[in-house]
Amino acid sequence: MCYVVGIKIPKKQTIKVGDKPLDLDPIDIPVQSGFAYDKWPVIFKEQQGTEKVLRPSLMHWELIPSWVRNQKELEDSRKKYTTLNIKSEGIFNNKVAQAVVHTNRCLVLASHFFEWQEIEKQKYPHCIQIENTPLFFIAGVWNTWTDFSTGDTKNSFAMITTEANETMSKVHNVKKRMPTILNDALANSWINEHLNENQIQEITSYQVESSKMKVHTIAKNFQQLQDPTTPVNYSIFTTQTLF
Repeated sequence: MCYVVGIKIPKKQTIKVGDKPLDLDPIDIPVQSGFAYDKWPVIFKEQQGTEKVLRPSLMHWELIPSWVRNQKELEDSRKKYTTLNIKSEGIFNNKVAQAVVHTNRCLVLASHFFEWQEIEKQKYPHCIQIENTPLFFIAGVWNTWTDFSTGDTKNSFAMITTEANETMSKVHNVKKRMPTILNDALANSWINEHLNENQIQEITSYQVESSKMKVHTIAKNFQQLQDPTTPVNYSIFTTQTLF
C-alpha cells in the first residue's frame, strides 16, 4: 500500500488544475507516515454559499467512518482496520468510500513516496519520484466527520491505490500496490467533472508509466533522517538486479 509520503514546496507558487489557478504556500515535510494520523495537503472543493470552490487545505489523513461517534471509537476502530488508503478495485464496495466517491473527490499532493522491497526476508526501502515533476497529484476521497462527544468537525481523506505497474511490481514486490498518481488531465477530470462509475473506476485504476518513475534505495532508518531521500546503496543490489 502507500502509507509513507513526502512533499516539498520551497516557495509560494501558483499551479493550475484544469483552467483554475491555485496558490500554494511553502511546505516542507520530507517524510510522514499515515499512521501518525496527522494532517496532509490536499486540493478539494469546498461549499461556499451556492458554489463549490476549489482550494488547497491541510486535511486529516484517515477517512473517518461516519458511524464512528467519538475519538475513543476512532482509536478502537484503528485496531480493526485502516482507512488511510482505499483500493481502486473495491471502491464501490468500501463502506466508507462508497458514500463520498461520487461527490467528495480530492487531489492529494506529494513530491515523493516510499515503499519497501523484500528480498530473502529483508526489507529495503526505496524512494519513488516522478521524473521532472516536483509536485504530483494522487487521487483521493474525503468527508467531513463530526465528533458527537464534542461537536467538533474535521475534514478527513484517504488516498486511492491501484495495482502496481512494472516498476512498482519489482519495488513493492509482496503486495504489489502503488498510489493512483494522476496526470494533469486526469486530475482535472477527477476533481472537476461529474463522473459515472465506469469513469471513476477507470481513473482510480490508472497506472503512471514506469518510464516516468525515478527510484533509488535509501537508508533503512530514513524516517529518522533530516533528508530521507538520500540515496544509499546495498551490496545485494547490482545494476542488473535492482530493476
